[in-house]
Amino acid sequence: MNLRQVAAGLVFLPALASCAALYTPRNPMPITEVIELCKGPSTAQVIDRIKASGTTYALRGSDFGKLKALGCPDPVLDFLQQSFVDDMDLLTRYWVQGENLGGCGFCYPQPVDVDRKLTGYADVKATPPGQYVYGRPQGTPDWVPAPGAGSTGPSLSVDQVVEMVKTGVPEEEIVKRIQSSRLTHVIGVGGITTIRTRPVSGLGGSELAHLRDQKVPDSVLDALQAQFLSAFIEAERLRYQNLGQGPGSMH
Repeated sequence: MNLRQVAAGLVFLPALASCAALYTPRNPMPITEVIELCKGPSTAQVIDRIKASGTTYALRGSDFGKLKALGCPDPVLDFLQQSFVDDMDLLTRYWVQGENLGGCGFCYPQPVDVDRKLTGYADVKATPPGQYVYGRPQGTPDWVPAPGAGSTGPSLSVDQVVEMVKTGVPEEEIVKRIQSSRLTHVIGVGGITTIRTRPVSGLGGSELAHLRDQKVPDSVLDALQAQFLSAFIEAERLRYQNLGQGPGSMH
């Protein structure tokens, strides 16, 4: 279930861990259904159907280009990324507050295997929902490094990554460079005057798909998404601490 829907039902509860008891467990909307809906004429209908299902997908960077190749338009790709980022924002807030969503599997972003068109913890290998993992919010995908990874390294922009690809820098070297660097212009891009309850994703789904069209390798796209999410979680952790909404970072 999308965490925004879960949070709405938790306003008057003292503990978030009891959320699973409030909802009847249900299966997430399969990614295959998203792909089929994308073949229809209405982009808005696809987005509305995903919203109604309450499903969020933990998509890797290369997944957006794969979904685009299967017919999903840019607005759908951007919605998928933003809803994923929104859920990671809420999971980070709960982490800072010392709360969690327990084993409510449908409450978390769902693991996805786009190549095999599989969705959910029952079909895609992932850390079980609600299992404690030191140093990160529960529900964070296994492929996302620890929050703040590379934050003390040199800065690196998406444009620089594209330039490295164009100039023939080996794929493995680019991935290592991303993993040891601080990504720029992808965190806090909405500005302090943006009227929105949560941050806007600085690395959109359509942008990642476009990078794949530019021949950026899948492993590089996956590294970009992972490093972006790591930096995003760390930025939100610090934001919630500074707002006085939690006692610390490690719970």
